[in-house]
Amino acid sequence: MLSLGIAADNQQKTLQPKLSGEVFFALLHFLYSEVERRRNMGCSVDRKKHLRSQILAAAHEYSSHLAGRVFLYVSGEDHFEVNFKTECFMHLTGVNSPLSAKDFYRKALDGTLSTGQIFFDAAHPYTNAKKKLTCLRSLPLLTNSLVCIMRDFQTITVTYKIGVTNLDFTIGLVEDTDRAGNTVNNWLVPRTLRIKDKAIENSAHAEFVDCILSRDAACSLYSTVEFSSGDNIITTHIQPMLSVEVFESLTIV
Repeated sequence: MLSLGIAADNQQKTLQPKLSGEVFFALLHFLYSEVERRRNMGCSVDRKKHLRSQILAAAHEYSSHLAGRVFLYVSGEDHFEVNFKTECFMHLTGVNSPLSAKDFYRKALDGTLSTGQIFFDAAHPYTNAKKKLTCLRSLPLLTNSLVCIMRDFQTITVTYKIGVTNLDFTIGLVEDTDRAGNTVNNWLVPRTLRIKDKAIENSAHAEFVDCILSRDAACSLYSTVEFSSGDNIITTHIQPMLSVEVFESLTIV
């Protein structure tokens, strides 16, 4: 009995410093987290005000140049169509919000989006949103200037069959589907906006676009040449998709 008592006493003495150490580090972690939380609270208002102004400006660019239009990208014998849906806008900003994607865009567009409707978390860190919003206002550049088309564009978590980049920033495109996952049409929609991520190096194949055309989403024929490589040469496989004016402005081969 005496030996058992001595053993138990020694075990308690050994365990005590360990428990104290665990409690100490837990307390230290809590205090550090609390300091960080209060520090972030102190500057989050200014941060959110700045990002809010960028989101509002980006929403106007998105509305003026992208929303409601479909873009046709032609590269050699290949082509695909992209629709910048209003529901895609919130995800491209990099922020999170309790609002639905449609309401977020609507409030950003009419200026009623509040800082309280913007927040960050592990999946939407402030640093990422800050970088993305710098480029989001320039997103129309991917529809009216020389870009590179990538196939099997890889990110850490997803491989996109098609991506579009101007080397400064990149969008990954996915099929347009409904909530049940059913394909809605033949259009692609932007799913991710990435900044200087070596997109071409992370793709199986990349080539420059020959031309980019656009049309109103309610119309059936492409009526505007947004970009041409210079030779104004496109192949006959897209001829039925063009308006008479665009058809006459391009050389069909």
